[in-house]
Amino acid sequence: MIPTGTSSGKQAAIKAIKWLIRQQNDDGSFRPLAEGMAGFHKVPYALALSGQSGRGIRLCTWIVDNSLDEDGDLGAAFGRQGLLSRYYAWGAAWIIMGAQKLGQFGLSTPAWDFLASLQHPDTGGFLREGPDASLDDEQDMLGTAAAGLAALYMGDERVATAAGDFLCRRWDSIPSTGDRMYLMVRRGEEPVRVHGEGLDEEYLVMLEEPAQWYSVPGLAAGFLVKLAEATGERSYLRVGQEYVDFCDSGADDRYDSPRSSFLGWAASLLYAVLGNVNYRRIATSVLEAMVQRQNADGSWLEPALPSDLVSAQTDATAEGLILTLETLDNLEVGTA
Repeated sequence: MIPTGTSSGKQAAIKAIKWLIRQQNDDGSFRPLAEGMAGFHKVPYALALSGQSGRGIRLCTWIVDNSLDEDGDLGAAFGRQGLLSRYYAWGAAWIIMGAQKLGQFGLSTPAWDFLASLQHPDTGGFLREGPDASLDDEQDMLGTAAAGLAALYMGDERVATAAGDFLCRRWDSIPSTGDRMYLMVRRGEEPVRVHGEGLDEEYLVMLEEPAQWYSVPGLAAGFLVKLAEATGERSYLRVGQEYVDFCDSGADDRYDSPRSSFLGWAASLLYAVLGNVNYRRIATSVLEAMVQRQNADGSWLEPALPSDLVSAQTDATAEGLILTLETLDNLEVGTA
């Protein structure tokens, strides 16, 4: 286990910062440039969190000039590559959160206004395919949780609460067997049980199977913990616990996979609030596995959202840096 406030986690973060800043171009953009926001969407947040605000502001300036269109949509110059093309809210939510942390309101405000328009007016879920989707099309837990976090950063409690209520209902609708979770709905809130061939991992978490997308319920749990803090509504905290406990009943790789990273982060948030040592155990187990996966040069290769793009290394390293630093902080708070 990683001792709270010590060595390996902090050393991993230092190495990741050094690797990440070496990828920045003189104009503020990040390599590989041609893959656009697939690589840089988590970088503003990571730079803000690691004390590199000057670099983060340069990147935000570049994003405004090269990726933000007049409607507030992102990806103007390079499009949405990899799974960002399937999960419209994911990349934008991270850019908004990072820009807000850096005080770059000329980026965060118009981008948020656009992203918030993708929330379903009846369910509170976010439309997976973005502005071209109809209200009968898919809403995904991943994008909804990320957009919900962005709403909290933007101070938009109405959107955040609607997203949180959607995720609570998703938990309440879990099958009675308790061994699976459907990650998307359509036609209002009908779970998507039949989908395209080869997409099982994106639509369904099955506890008895390896390599599951635990980061989806993990991110949902972390958002709900934050929403409980913002609103004072304890029911969100309870459902956040349920999501983490569900994942903790999973297969042997539930702590070790890149798909588990947000599970550890969510558990650390619960530990900070509740002081429950089981959540500390989960968080430190996931963090230890993250450190072991880190390359000698400080980078990580696989982000939580799978990618075969070259930019996956930059994305994974920004993500690993964020989750390492925030998990360490939460573990320290929990011991206070």
